[in-house]
Amino acid sequence: MPVSLPSKFVDFILLGPPYDRRQLQDSPILGDVWLGYAHAPDQPLELLITPHRAEPSGAVAIAIDGKIERTPDQPAADISPLQGIIAARLYFEEVLRVVIPMTSWWNSERIQEQLKVFKDDEAGRLDRVITAILTTARAWKSTNEAALTDDLLPALDRYIALAGLILWAARYQPPKKSGTKIPPDEALAAALEKVTPQNIADLLIELLGDIESLEQHRNLVWQVSLNRAAHPALDRSVQAVKADAARTLFSVDCSNITWAVIDAGIQGGHPAFREAEKLSRVRKSFDFSNIRQIVSLDNLKNTGTRDAKLDELLHPGLVNRPSRAMAMRHLKKLADDAKARRPTHWELVRPFVEIKPETRPTSSDHGTHVAGIIGASRKGGDDLKESERAELMDGVCPDIQLYDFRVLAPNVRETEFAIIAALQYIRYLNTRTDHITIHGANLSLSIPHDVRNYACGRTPVCIECERLVESGVVVVAAAGNLGYHSYTTSAGSYEGYAAFSVTDPGNAEGVITVGATHRYAPHTYGVSFFSSRGPTGDGRPKPDLVAPGERIRGPFRDGWGDLDGTSMAAPHVSGAAAMLMARYSELIGQPRRIKQLLCESATDLGRERSFQGHGMLDVLRALQRI
Repeated sequence: MPVSLPSKFVDFILLGPPYDRRQLQDSPILGDVWLGYAHAPDQPLELLITPHRAEPSGAVAIAIDGKIERTPDQPAADISPLQGIIAARLYFEEVLRVVIPMTSWWNSERIQEQLKVFKDDEAGRLDRVITAILTTARAWKSTNEAALTDDLLPALDRYIALAGLILWAARYQPPKKSGTKIPPDEALAAALEKVTPQNIADLLIELLGDIESLEQHRNLVWQVSLNRAAHPALDRSVQAVKADAARTLFSVDCSNITWAVIDAGIQGGHPAFREAEKLSRVRKSFDFSNIRQIVSLDNLKNTGTRDAKLDELLHPGLVNRPSRAMAMRHLKKLADDAKARRPTHWELVRPFVEIKPETRPTSSDHGTHVAGIIGASRKGGDDLKESERAELMDGVCPDIQLYDFRVLAPNVRETEFAIIAALQYIRYLNTRTDHITIHGANLSLSIPHDVRNYACGRTPVCIECERLVESGVVVVAAAGNLGYHSYTTSAGSYEGYAAFSVTDPGNAEGVITVGATHRYAPHTYGVSFFSSRGPTGDGRPKPDLVAPGERIRGPFRDGWGDLDGTSMAAPHVSGAAAMLMARYSELIGQPRRIKQLLCESATDLGRERSFQGHGMLDVLRALQRI
């Protein structure tokens, strides 16, 4: 099995020593991608590729797909375009050979001049660079802080050497030995003793030669990042934010307001979401966990896995399940549209993602619980037993309409692409009619932001949230649960609060980012210990406000239960925003004004701005400000 490179070593090469970390990102391959391939150099990674400026993502996807060559035993690249982003499953060598030569960075005069030095091996520079990085790698196990030589200071030198080392690690096959398994550190040390600078130089020269032999597509790609995993950011809380008093005093009717819950799924048949007529207020349900398969360019190819893919896509839970022949026509049309530089035809996507909310099971309780905080109602339990009816309680808006967007499925680890697709689909739904179909979206999701990569708040999912806000939709996101960490240092273990721990998409400026506090005694307990702290990595104040997030009672798939986290705090704010629009219709389509009202009316808990934001949500005061 190929060896793995230590994460700290890769960080050291890319960014410099921990005590003097001043190196800046230059390569279009972002830091999390380097780390991912260093950990598993022979495996394909799920990537998000950002097209360059105005280049259509479909055209860029086609250009990449046309240069990918796989053997039958290798997994499909599954290159899938959406507006402004492309998901792909690529090996490291494919990223270097196919994607990077399509970037403006690679084709710049500065980089090409430096590459010529390597290709011609002027003054033995390539050999010196590789020798230096091998020396550093061999010393790493014992010192963990070896110093780079002057020859490795230029960014391209470091990238070239690290790329060669990962290429070598992907192809290295350790000698087979019977008996106990060799620890990774020992396996790496043994392997590094056998590799020579010439071994790595040969791989790099071969790669550069392959790139020169290909017809180049210039300046199609901007950056390459990981398709990141999103995680859930997990009867007295409604009273604590004064939502019950606000409903009574202002007679707020939210039945004409619709909210999207982008999560693990809402159990639409739950009594908490029934109306008096026994109809579910979960009006529509969409499962985006299979979006990669739906928009993949592989649908243009007659692969042996086509029938298995159709079996998975055409499950009985679809609302309007197409025939197999019609399904194949839709999938090919989507791929053809991408090839022809046309935008995603969402009406062709809809038959594969719209599911029956009452019958299709969810992957966890999380989404149902979040939806219940926004809109659970006591009225749906008239036919229940007395003991079951006693559990029912009202959420912030017990008459609100809900749309269910499922992006957290148990068999899909990389979900950022699915979240982006759901956000784009909401924009599509709102453009179909003269009025807004979905007024707001709740994302009780947490994607840790890597400061080495994009500017804070400018990751693909954050940008898509900003587009949704600009289109007139209120977007509420959990701040994350990374506010308290345990650290291990040479001096021992340490536990403490973590600043700059707000997660995506909460880092987006236009999003209402919500931290957590105690469910009914916030002045006593303050901000929850787990709630992520601000400011953002680039110095903006976040979170925006806090709401109850500890031991919040809500509906589960089967019954009721308690959950903790900023995931539970965010839907309180979603409900408050919905009440503002229901009471004052002129606020519909004005998400930034709604954010301003909620923040300005929040109750100061006397805590640091980076902990509490503007304070604790106060629905009654927000309604009284207008």
